[in-house]
Order: sequence, then structure tokens, then C-alpha cells
Amino acid sequence: MRFAHPWLDATYVKCRVDGRSVSQAVVTAIGLDDTGHKRFLGVDCADTESHAGWKAFLSDLRARGVAAGEDGAQLVVSDAHEGLESAIAETFQWAAWQRCVTHLMRNVVGHVHRREDQRIAREAMKAAFAQKNPLVARAHCQRAAEEVAKPSPSAGGVLLEAEEALAYPAFPVSHRTKIRTDNVQERADREIKRRTNVVQGFPSRESLIRLASAVLIEADEERSVSCVISKPLPAHAWRRAEGSTPSEESMLAARQAAVEIISAAIDPEGEQGQHSSSRGGRRFQRWPLMHHKSGRGLLFSWYDMDVIDSNL
Repeated sequence: MRFAHPWLDATYVKCRVDGRSVSQAVVTAIGLDDTGHKRFLGVDCADTESHAGWKAFLSDLRARGVAAGEDGAQLVVSDAHEGLESAIAETFQWAAWQRCVTHLMRNVVGHVHRREDQRIAREAMKAAFAQKNPLVARAHCQRAAEEVAKPSPSAGGVLLEAEEALAYPAFPVSHRTKIRTDNVQERADREIKRRTNVVQGFPSRESLIRLASAVLIEADEERSVSCVISKPLPAHAWRRAEGSTPSEESMLAARQAAVEIISAAIDPEGEQGQHSSSRGGRRFQRWPLMHHKSGRGLLFSWYDMDVIDSNL
């Protein structure tokens, strides 16, 4: 069985080590198999998140059958945990790394202080990450970083440097809403927290791993009856798209579209989002129409509004 998209995460639980109650990192892995189902891959306990700890965990996954290479994991999804990116590069050489978009947005907004500026930052990033074309998505992300940098240069720098958050557009459209965030792991972490909070403190690492494993195995049985991705087939994740160098015209068009869409997203009722035209003696204005869909971010389109001209 192949796993195209492993999700990785860590949550902290109190545990007794050497007679002291300390916080331990419970690291978990969930994978999307070639039938479209999510599967529990592994769990371990570590003192802290580090390159050595993550590499040991990923190497154990490799040893137990999670393949790497051209026919193995294609995209590893996680938050920007310390040492994880380099551990992925060393263990799953063929796989790209997708930084969780949700956590990235929280990190960016955390550098912005004013509430209105935070709203602008969120709307700009939602519009950028809703784009389907990889070239257009990058142009929108760069434009969003420019807008975010106006109130907070540090926030703009965080977004501009997060190139790894734009790995998902290279995969089939039906996969993207599932692989651009680490929400799959967030739900598993919440269930682990809910069950471990009852115990409060574990007498050993082994007892903590046993309970976390039981929680994930139970969730794995529930997931086995529901298919996460069906169309196109999950096997499409192993098909490499033919790469081509974008032309200057396409890059210019992407940047122009980014300016219009990001401006309309952050100021939907302002003059930035209005475009007027005349047809047959009647004046029209084009207004941005934004649709909010759960889990899909901000989608954008235009509609024409007939405006009565008092001079006619």
C-alpha cells in the first residue's frame, strides 16, 4: 500500500520521567493511501521537537513500510516544527513539504497589532490561497505579502518567505483542500488531548504511548468506512505534471489579476474594487462578488450592475 500524503504533527502531554512530571511531545503521523482513505501510520513520544527526534520518527515510518521515492510519499504536510523540514528532506527525498496554511496565517496575523490590519491580512491571504493555478497563486501571495507588510514589515516578511506553503497547487484540484492544511492532524490531537486530560499525568512514556495509540486506532477504524478523495483517483497524486517555463505575458497577467483580486478582497466596498464601463448609452459598474465557502477560503468573481446615468 502506498501513501501519497502523510500528515505530521505533535501535541504536548504531561508525563513522569525520572521521577519528575514534565511535558512530552506526542508525535503522530496519518497518511492518505492509494484508495483515498486516511490511515494511522505511527505515534511516538519525545522530550522535545528537534531534528534528531523527527528524523528518528520518520526513519521508523520508513522501516515499517511507508515508502519514499518516486512511488512513495509525494507531499508531507505539517506545521513549521523545529527541525522537521530538514528531517523530511533527509528521509523522504522525493517528497515536497507543504507548510500548513492555517498555521501560517495565524503566524502572520500574530505580527499585526491593529484589529483592522489583522482583518486585511486575513482577507488578503484567503484570496491568495484560494487560487487554483500555481503561477497565479504565487503572484497573489506576493501581492498579499506587500499589503500585509504595510502595517507590519515583519508579518510581510513571514508570508513572503513561506514558499513552502504553495506546494499544494501542483496536485489535483480535488486534493488541494485536504493537503494545504494540517486539519486532519488537528482533529486527532484534540481527541488525544480530550482523552489524556482525564488522566492528567501519566506514570511513564509507555503508558502515554499506549493510550495515544488506542485513540488513533479507534479513529482509524472509523475512517476506514469513508473515502476522503475519490475523484480524480488518489493515484493521480503520483502523476507528474509537465513543467513549462511561464511566459512574460502570463506572469504580467497573473500580477495584474493579483492586484485587482487582493484589492477587492481587502476593500470590497471601496473604490479599488469598482470598474465602470458604458454600453449602448448606458453606464455599468463592475463590482467584486466574493463567495465564502467552508474550507475553501475566498473565491472571487465579477458581476455587472446597471447604473442609471442622470445625464441621459
